[in-house]
Amino acid sequence: MPVPKLDSKILKRLEDSFLPHTRSLYDRLGSSVVAIIELTSVERAETAAEEEKAPTVKLRVTGLEIATRDQEDALRRAQQAMFQLRTTSGTLAELDSEQVARHIARLPNRIVQPEE
Repeated sequence: MPVPKLDSKILKRLEDSFLPHTRSLYDRLGSSVVAIIELTSVERAETAAEEEKAPTVKLRVTGLEIATRDQEDALRRAQQAMFQLRTTSGTLAELDSEQVARHIARLPNRIVQPEE
């Protein structure tokens, strides 16, 4: 099984995404933010058959959106629904993309636009 590794070249951009949330995270230790993250595989390192090391895949964060307080509940529900779908039906990678799309389509529309 390949081991994932995060690409450190993108850390500055990630830090910039967190800037608006830094003060509240600092002031309330143990608090959290909810985000949607997109990872892209950018490099792999294979190992020889006789090596005991696992192969690795380098992942780069190519998309990151941090939810507002109004959006957090909807994202948590989406996360829970995805977890339930994955654990009851195998991994998301093994599922047909239509199955995933149908399941996510049943989620509230408030994920992208919170209620006013």
